[in-house]
Amino acid sequence: MYFDTYADFIPPMIIALTLWVMRARFTSRIDTPWPMLYYAVLVIFVRANEGTFNNYWIFAGVVAALFLRFEFMGGIILKLFRLVEFLVHVYVILKCLLMLTRP
Repeated sequence: MYFDTYADFIPPMIIALTLWVMRARFTSRIDTPWPMLYYAVLVIFVRANEGTFNNYWIFAGVVAALFLRFEFMGGIILKLFRLVEFLVHVYVILKCLLMLTRP
């Protein structure tokens, strides 16, 4: 793992932001606006690294986060959207780790 340019520090920052959002989803209110800012940064990062990420996974996470903003959901539907968002977060972490370990 080599850090030759400043751009090489972006994947670890995305990993840290992803872990923060994962923690915030389970400890703070469900309708907090910070995950939307995270997803804006994530979409910009994914679009800048075209071909590394599967866009369907990322946009599924965006849609799940938008649905979590609705307060009428509860029970199994809420847990389903949380699971989708959690799987997207795991996907982002794994892909960023693979970006760091490639030659």
